[in-house]
Amino acid sequence: MDSKGLTAWRRLTFAVALFFAVVGVGTVGFVLLEKRSAWDSLYMTLVTVSTLGMAEGVGEVTVAGQFWIMVLIVVGIAGAMVALTVIVSLIVEGQVRSILGRRKVSMKIASLSGHYIVCGYGRVGRSLCADLAARKASVVVVDQDSESTTGAEANGLLYVLGNASEEAVLRDAGVEQAAGLVTALPTDADNVFVTLVARELNPKLFIAARGETLRSERRLSRAGANKTICPPLIGARRLANVLTRPGVVDFVDFATEGIDLEAEQYHLEAGNKLVGQSLRQANLPRQIGVLVVALRHGGGATEFNPDADTVLAVGDTLLVIGRTGSMAKLAQEYA
Repeated sequence: MDSKGLTAWRRLTFAVALFFAVVGVGTVGFVLLEKRSAWDSLYMTLVTVSTLGMAEGVGEVTVAGQFWIMVLIVVGIAGAMVALTVIVSLIVEGQVRSILGRRKVSMKIASLSGHYIVCGYGRVGRSLCADLAARKASVVVVDQDSESTTGAEANGLLYVLGNASEEAVLRDAGVEQAAGLVTALPTDADNVFVTLVARELNPKLFIAARGETLRSERRLSRAGANKTICPPLIGARRLANVLTRPGVVDFVDFATEGIDLEAEQYHLEAGNKLVGQSLRQANLPRQIGVLVVALRHGGGATEFNPDADTVLAVGDTLLVIGRTGSMAKLAQEYA
């Protein structure tokens, strides 16, 4: 529990303890002064502190008892006011803190650019967010389950509570400034609808969608998803590769985990110094220390192990492999 939570708990404990202290002292006072039983004394104390007046059936009260009743009325009212003030302040402060906290999160999201939106914080969403966070990427979670967003907040993630298929919710998540969106909702129908809405709000957004079957994969692609991932299909393919090509799987895992090797893509935009040069002229293995293993041309065609005389053009994407940090050097030298 943090210091604020501990302070609030102490204040609430004080309010409850004050109430029971007044009731306890009042009960003891009636036992000693009026010679009543503990039950009658407790009853007399509660009706006195509540300012409802002395109920019938308690009999005559002595002068000392009357004096004790007046003391309890004054002390009881003061104690009740103090306890009520503490409880009300805790409720109000909690609401204000919640509003201010939500406002702070919204301001942080509004300041983001080039971040990633993850729709759905289930098993897939949690694993994805953890991986993106490990790569120092800015992530915003969108989920309509308050428990899920609470878990996201506990993991240090920004979040928006709401239905990801609603335009207002995606706008609150900064979809118009985002670099990518992943929809990992439980049903294909939800993922299709989120893809349609996100594509309409940001035509340039890179959208990756989760699908359950090959048929849903085609539907998501038509809805506007750049990539569709089918976990059951990917799992089956990976198991097959582990069985038949374990060495390749180990190498890919080694590269993607970035232990001392990283495999990344590098997109060539207008003004890049590599545009107009051939791979032979660029000599990236010697200059930067990276190998170009594939080249995806702007038209969509992909060329593996491209020829050294291939001339690079705007819109091309290089798939390169090199030691950790080489991508940063590549971007610094040629961007």
